[in-house]
Amino acid sequence: MSIQRLKKGEFDYPPYERKRVMIRTAAYFLISAAVFLLGYLSTGKKDNLLTIVAVLGLLPSSKSLVSVVMYFKIPKFSQTACQEIAEHAGDVAVVYSMYLTSYRINFPVNCFAVRGNNLIGYTEFANCNAAACEEHIQAILKQNSIKSVTIKIFHEKARFVERLVQLQALEHGRKETEILTLLCDISL
Repeated sequence: MSIQRLKKGEFDYPPYERKRVMIRTAAYFLISAAVFLLGYLSTGKKDNLLTIVAVLGLLPSSKSLVSVVMYFKIPKFSQTACQEIAEHAGDVAVVYSMYLTSYRINFPVNCFAVRGNNLIGYTEFANCNAAACEEHIQAILKQNSIKSVTIKIFHEKARFVERLVQLQALEHGRKETEILTLLCDISL
């Protein structure tokens, strides 16, 4: 029996990764605690070399704990919206359940689709600032020398699905995979 790893861009990725990061973080803290206890029990005092190793082991533990906190900030994405979008996607390249992070604000986006030089996204969350998300993505694309991409983030699923169907008639672009990979890189 093999365990299937989910990849960024699949619908169930955020909850899967949250569990994985939580387990990893707990293991890191337990290892540091075990190293400290080993040193304390073997010498009878806290002042030993293993205490230093245990304290240094808290650095990756703490970094991993930050990831846990970030994964808990990701809202729950609607599975029915994902299924409805998947029915209309056809051969358009799509990624689901993306939580884009920036310096000022984070953007939960249910789905991104790209065809040619057109990138569209759908978010069911009213608090997601679509204009700021579009600007953020445009800046990231520009930093990575990807130009002339039209970006539109929709709050209405019907309008997103309508545009998704229209994208199916367009020609494939050369940078579709690169754009989706970049979106995965800047999201949790």
